[in-house]
Amino acid sequence: MRSWWLNGRASAKLIEHAATTNQHWQQRIAAARKNHTKQTRKKLRKMGIYFKDLIRCRWP
Repeated sequence: MRSWWLNGRASAKLIEHAATTNQHWQQRIAAARKNHTKQTRKKLRKMGIYFKDLIRCRWP
């Protein structure tokens, strides 16, 4: 089992690897979100729905 409480170098290496992995996946998720948003907006524009023309709801 991996342990965060290893000696200095091993623990630092494990933490660095975890941070690198997290950063990679956060970037991938952000890119996917951006792409999905673009595709959805493109699909809606094709159907004649434009966000600039929509009326926003007024919250009480």
